[in-house]
Amino acid sequence: MKDNKALINHTSNELSNAKRQSEQLVALTDKILANRKQRALATCESDNQLVENDDWLQEIWDWADEFELSDKQVPRDKEGLLKLTTLLCCGKQITYIPNSIGNLINLTKLYIHNNQLSKLPNSIGNLTKLTELCIEGNQLTELPNSIGNLTNLTTLNIVDNQFTELPNWIGNLTNLTEFDVESNELNELPNSMSNLTNLISLSVGDNHISELPNWIGNLTNLTELNVGGNQLSKLPNSTGNLSNLTKLNVYGNQINELPNSIGNLTKLNILSIGRNSFSNLPKSIGDLTNLVTFYAKDNQLTKLPNSITQLINLEYINIEDNSNLVLSTEIKEFLRTKFVRGFKDNQLCKK
Repeated sequence: MKDNKALINHTSNELSNAKRQSEQLVALTDKILANRKQRALATCESDNQLVENDDWLQEIWDWADEFELSDKQVPRDKEGLLKLTTLLCCGKQITYIPNSIGNLINLTKLYIHNNQLSKLPNSIGNLTKLTELCIEGNQLTELPNSIGNLTNLTTLNIVDNQFTELPNWIGNLTNLTEFDVESNELNELPNSMSNLTNLISLSVGDNHISELPNWIGNLTNLTELNVGGNQLSKLPNSTGNLSNLTKLNVYGNQINELPNSIGNLTKLNILSIGRNSFSNLPKSIGDLTNLVTFYAKDNQLTKLPNSITQLINLEYINIEDNSNLVLSTEIKEFLRTKFVRGFKDNQLCKK
């Protein structure tokens, strides 16, 4: 009896195990079938999405028609639109850009300037082949974060908008060679801009910037720097690190002295320091031996350093509206060979 009972129990256990295994196998089979179904549905949805993608083409064409963009600007055929590399829309009173613009992934140049844009779509960050982006002359107050993905940009022009600040991600655009943010409402420049070491031209003129950060000296590839029309009271000594500068404009600030390091900028051709509060200039200015044009009008200069006679390539100097300026005999003799604006000695001025 004991043996029979044990045998029954053993058989019962085997049946239970077999049942569990069978249930597990069924569950696994159901899971596999469900996964296959889900993949099939996903494939179907993907295929449907490809069909629906023709809708974005129509959205772009409708937008182009609304703002009277020509077939040359926006091709009205699918193949031509997908191959588009340059989109130029200037002065068309455009008020918006469709989100579907992010599908024009072959664009390398996008110029939508002098319009009435108040916002850019996030999808613009999909245009990763862009090298030039110009949105000058609109009503923009901010840039979408997605523009930080456009790491192939070499030119960014956001002139004449209503930006009060630049985002920190601007420092991600390390391939920028030209950055123009003139005529906005900026109060400062973000520290992340110190990463933009490939910049050749930087213009932040006509804003409300009160301090030029010391990191400006990191941008050693700069050849042109425009900080005119701000509220600067001084230039940092690090400005002298910008030894490749050929043009420096600090016109229309509140600066009363130049750092001695200015003499390191030996490649300068044009120096504009007009409409500031300078009463004198450093001796080191005489080291700017490649200087051709020097604007120093509308200051409080009382004299010029004799070292200015070392500027052997100087052709034009404007010292108008410095009412108390007195020139030494040596400087007068030097300036007789130049075109001078702002000195009343008729024998001095070159005709």
